This record gives sequence, C-alpha cells and structure tokens, in this order.
Amino acid sequence: MTKNLGYVTVGLRNRGVSTRLRLRWDRSPRTCSEVTKILPIEGQIWHAKYANNEVYTLVPMFGEDPRGEWRCLYPGPGDLMYLPIESGFFLPPGAPDMDVTRGLVDFAYFYERGNNLAGPSGTALGNIFATGTDFDELERMAAACSDVWFSGAVDETLYIEAA
Repeated sequence: MTKNLGYVTVGLRNRGVSTRLRLRWDRSPRTCSEVTKILPIEGQIWHAKYANNEVYTLVPMFGEDPRGEWRCLYPGPGDLMYLPIESGFFLPPGAPDMDVTRGLVDFAYFYERGNNLAGPSGTALGNIFATGTDFDELERMAAACSDVWFSGAVDETLYIEAA
C-alpha cells in the first residue's frame, strides 16, 4: 500500500458490520506507513477486560516499530490504535505465540467513551492511526462491539482493510 490510501474499513466479519476510518497520516505517518504495508489484517477478536470499550486482534510484530506517534492513554469512540505488546503483558487464551524478542501488535478499536489504557500489567500506550468520521456507522459498530462483550467473541473476527 502507499500513502495514497486515505481510509481503512474496520469490521466484525460474522456480525456483518463495519465502519470507515480516516488514516491519520498527519499525526501518525510512520504507523500508517507500516500498517498499510500489511493490509488486509484479520484475526480472532477479543474484548478488553481493563481498557473498557475496546475490541482487538493480535498479530506478530512486523516491520519497523513506529512507537512515539500520536500516543494516547484515553482513546475515544472510533479510534484505531497500534499497541505494541511486550513480554509480561496479559495475553488472552488463543493469542498468537509471542516472539519475546519482537512481541505482538494489538490492533485496538475503541467504540465508546470511558477508556483507560492503564491496567494491571502496566500502561499500554499506543499510537492512534485512524479515526472515525461517520456517526451512524460508529453507532452501528458500537452496538456490535458491545454484543461481543455480552454474547461472546466465539467465531468472530476483527478485520482491517483498505477502504
């Protein structure tokens, strides 16, 4: 992919819902560059226990680590983050194997307000690299993400692809 890509789609495959997010080349150019090189991304979804209104998928670390761009501790609705995960952080059952020298990347989508990335394993600062733009899409996505929390994540995947 190239810097010409302006948007990504984030969705829940089996629930049939998605939203288009604007890539934030203005705030996180290195993150956008690294992520767009590996699109599409799709994997098992999990719902956060500590961060609150977050769904995520995990992938092995790839490319150059772009830490330090548009970092955030309290992400809002429609924010998509790149969160590097190092050895010692809690991993959910079924998570990909972690190369302790490289770690994993948590692609986290936040669907409502009230999130906090300070948890029992420490503070998990990451980079916001895409933001929501369509209120109606964000509301539909929030309802589906909330359903992951209440009904479960079994057989559901989170995907990120070029829009």
